[in-house]
Amino acid sequence: MTKLYLFNILFFILLLTTSCKSSKEGNLQTNLKTMDSNCPDDGICSLEVIKSKSLEIKQDAISALYPVLTEGNSNVLKFSYKRNEIANTQDGQYSEVIYAELPENIKDIELNDANLSTVKLLFARLCFCRGQTGYYNVSKGKLEIQKKEDGTFNFKLQFKIDEVPQIITLIDTSFSLN
Repeated sequence: MTKLYLFNILFFILLLTTSCKSSKEGNLQTNLKTMDSNCPDDGICSLEVIKSKSLEIKQDAISALYPVLTEGNSNVLKFSYKRNEIANTQDGQYSEVIYAELPENIKDIELNDANLSTVKLLFARLCFCRGQTGYYNVSKGKLEIQKKEDGTFNFKLQFKIDEVPQIITLIDTSFSLN
């Protein structure tokens, strides 16, 4: 083997080992837990607490909404439901995501309907569902958050989206900021 050939192999291996690192954001503090309660049997639900972030709801060129997490003094809750993929189908992925931005020092919260906008409540239906996918502001429902004696929080959200069909209509769980 020639020296150039060996050099190219070593360079390629070096390139692979240095470029395969995770692109995880260094200061993103999250707390992710899988949930069983109120989760449909055909999928997996999880709740993620994203600390020291703010939720911005932006619009693209066709006025479709989308979330952007930025540095901030709030905590963002991200509830996710991911349906198990249907065997032998293309584009069979389906998920729903609900975002809420909570103040850094959370107190008991009770919000109804139009007041849900104070926590930037956002629902996403993500699937290959022509004309029935995207992000939507939640303006119908009730959100209750109560701090328990042990420092954890009860989170209960019952809501309805008129724009698209939805599977998740109730989230009843607890979370911690620790």
